Parts: sequence; structure tokens; C-alpha cells
Amino acid sequence: METVVYCHMALTNREKMTILISQAITLYSIRMQDGKIGEHQSVIDFVLKNTPQEYRTSLSIELIDDVFAFVSSSNMELS
Repeated sequence: METVVYCHMALTNREKMTILISQAITLYSIRMQDGKIGEHQSVIDFVLKNTPQEYRTSLSIELIDDVFAFVSSSNMELS
């Protein structure tokens, strides 16, 4: 019988921030399409306001830009 060993690997702070930013960008897009966000609120402002306090020290404009560029250039089709 073969034994399977699972290795638990914790996410780094950068990985966690990437996930949080991606989620915030998705939420921003949905709310923008639904007309629930004003035209003058930027994605960056939205991400900054919606990032949990404990992660804000790891947050940077460059990381937001990188995640936004990746998300907006990726063609994902959900089924």
C-alpha cells in the first residue's frame, strides 16, 4: 500500500496580498458594473480601503498595479 504524505506550506505575505488584491479587484469590477461605485473612485483607492488592517504594511501601489495588470490581461472563462 502506498503512503501519501501531505506537506502543509503556509502562504507568504506577498501571496496573501496578491490574493486579497485580486479579490478586491474582482469586487470592484462587479460593483462598478452594477453602478454601486462612483466613477471617481479608482481601483487603487478601493483596494486600499478594503484591505484588512493587518495586511496594509505589506501593501504597495506597485503590487496593486502588478496584480491589476495580470488580472486585466488574463482571459478567463468560467463555466
